Amino acid sequence: MVFGRIGSKPGKLLLRMMSYMALRFTIFPLTKGIYVAEKEQIRLIRSGVEAWNAWRLVNPSIRVDLSGADLSGLNLAHVDFNGANLQDVTLDKADLSGAMLSGANLSEASLVDANLTEVNLSHANVSDADLLQVLLVRANLTRAHLAKTDFSKADLRESILAETNLHLANFSGANLCNANLEESKVRESCLAQADLTGANFSRADLAQSDMTQSNCTGANFDHASLLHANFRGANLHGLRNATTSQLSKAQTFLHAAFDSPIGEQLQNDYPRLFE
Repeated sequence: MVFGRIGSKPGKLLLRMMSYMALRFTIFPLTKGIYVAEKEQIRLIRSGVEAWNAWRLVNPSIRVDLSGADLSGLNLAHVDFNGANLQDVTLDKADLSGAMLSGANLSEASLVDANLTEVNLSHANVSDADLLQVLLVRANLTRAHLAKTDFSKADLRESILAETNLHLANFSGANLCNANLEESKVRESCLAQADLTGANFSRADLAQSDMTQSNCTGANFDHASLLHANFRGANLHGLRNATTSQLSKAQTFLHAAFDSPIGEQLQNDYPRLFE
C-alpha cells in the first residue's frame, strides 16, 4: 500500500498512527495483557489530554489506575477517565469540564474548587470525596454513589442526580437550582442553607435530612419521603405536588415560610410542627 510522501496528508496520518502505536508498545508494553505501571500512566496524563485519549482509544483493555496521584491544577477538559481507578486522587482546581468519568472510582478523592461542568459521572463511586465549591453545572450523576460526599457550597445547577445514593452527603450552602434528584436517596443528608429552587425531589427519600433555612421555592416534592426532615426556617413558597399529609411527617417547620392555604392548614391540623 502506498501512503505517499511524508509531507502529504496520507503521510502525516501514517506518522500519527505510528506515534500512537509507539505509545502502546514502548511507553506501555503489554507484558501480561491488561495492567500498566501507575507511574507511566501518570506521566502520560501529565503530557496532555490529547495523547491520553489517543492512548485509551487504542488500548481499551488496559486498566487505568491513577489512585493516590496528585493531578491538581491540570487541564483535563474532556479527558477519558471512564472506569478509571481514581481513589484518593488529588484534583483540586483541575479543569475536568466535559470529562468522561462514567463508572470511575473517585472515592476519598479531593476535587476542591475543580471545574466539573457537564461532566459524566453516571454510575461512578464518589463516596467520601471532598467536592467543596466545585462547579458541577449540568453534570450527569445518574445512579452515582455519593454517600458521605462533601458538596459544601458546590454549584450543581441543572445537574442530574436521579437514583443516586446521597446518604449522609453534605450540601450545605450548595446551589441545586433546577437539579433533578428524582428517586434519589438523600436520607440523613445536610441541605442547610442550600438553594433548591425548582429542584425535582419526586419520589426521593429525604427522611431525617436537614433542610434548615434552605430555599425550596418551586421545588417538586411529589411522593417524596419527608419523615422527620428538619425544615426550620426554610422557604417553601411555590412548593409543588406536596400534600399536608406528606408534610405532616416532617420534624419541624418552625419559622418556615409557606403559601396559603397549605401553610394555614398545616398550622391548624399539625400545630406541633410549628412549636
